[in-house]
Amino acid sequence: AGREALRPLGSSAADAAGSFAAMLGLASKPPPPPPPAPPAALHLVVQPGNGGPMEDWLNLEILRHPGTPMVCLNGALDKVTSGYYSDLLNPKLGECAARFFSQFKAAYYCKPIGAGRGWLFRVYPEPWQLYRQTREGLELVDTYGTRPTAQACVD
Repeated sequence: AGREALRPLGSSAADAAGSFAAMLGLASKPPPPPPPAPPAALHLVVQPGNGGPMEDWLNLEILRHPGTPMVCLNGALDKVTSGYYSDLLNPKLGECAARFFSQFKAAYYCKPIGAGRGWLFRVYPEPWQLYRQTREGLELVDTYGTRPTAQACVD
């Protein structure tokens, strides 16, 4: 807490251009920033990083405030925590995933498995449930205390 949020690539260049214009008298100075708001009762975050800048995910850790719950809807956190983004190319995101996102719990999860042959489903605190898709509907295959790997689901 207390750190300045990261901004998308190009923000610094836009700031510099605005400052240069202000020095030449072509633009007025922006108003001072407002005082910090009190901590929120809940952080509700919708689709961070989905098609937007990677800083969205990094900013969630900065946004975190002790004692304030964070609910992340459609966060694509599997991509962040699974190594989908290379730690070599995105070291800050890899460090953030290990330190912060690895602590998240899936409250509601529904993902297709095996090219539409089934579904991995969970509603917290119930166990993880693996369903097979048939012509007649869904058939429960197995339940798990911890989230199974994608490979375990298709075997």
